[in-house]
Amino acid sequence: MGKHGSQYARVERDLYPTPDWVVGALVEHVDLCGLRIWESACGDGRMAEALKTHGASTYATDIAGDYAEELFDFCSPGFPKGLGVPDGIVTNPPFSRANSFVDMGLTRIASGGFLALLLPTDFDSAVGRRRFFHDCPFFCARIVLTKRIVWFARSDGERAQPKENHAWFIWQRPVMRGRLPIVRYAPVIEKGANYGRA
Repeated sequence: MGKHGSQYARVERDLYPTPDWVVGALVEHVDLCGLRIWESACGDGRMAEALKTHGASTYATDIAGDYAEELFDFCSPGFPKGLGVPDGIVTNPPFSRANSFVDMGLTRIASGGFLALLLPTDFDSAVGRRRFFHDCPFFCARIVLTKRIVWFARSDGERAQPKENHAWFIWQRPVMRGRLPIVRYAPVIEKGANYGRA
């Protein structure tokens, strides 16, 4: 996910595993304990496993890979056969398909539940995405990460210095009438803690 300098090798299908602490940042503001969560771009399963450590029951899908319980393209119509009815959809979508993940996610939470996508912090800035935010009554929150994610190692062996900021964007149904979207920050920064490393 994100921009790549020439010193970074691009990974096929934008498969950048999400560190556990990123799910922990979501859990600081969203209680997942006991919920059935669809992790719809599971990759190697790191996010699905982190969701389980926070008490969620997960169903993991992806378009390819050994970890997925079922191969399923989230941007295609319908639902996976083994899914059942999830309480929420939580994933780190491939950035090249992020708009489609929002579109399809919003149609899939029609009967209740929530959608939480990990995206660049400025994802809501583009005028072409206004329909997901300003014009969407289901957008309810943005949880800005207070430290940067190290997605990949540099090809020259040097330690990666991330330059992008990320946030969890959350949509929920039913609509909470008259409530404006909220902004939160996580993980909580403790005095004296060093958050320069992921």
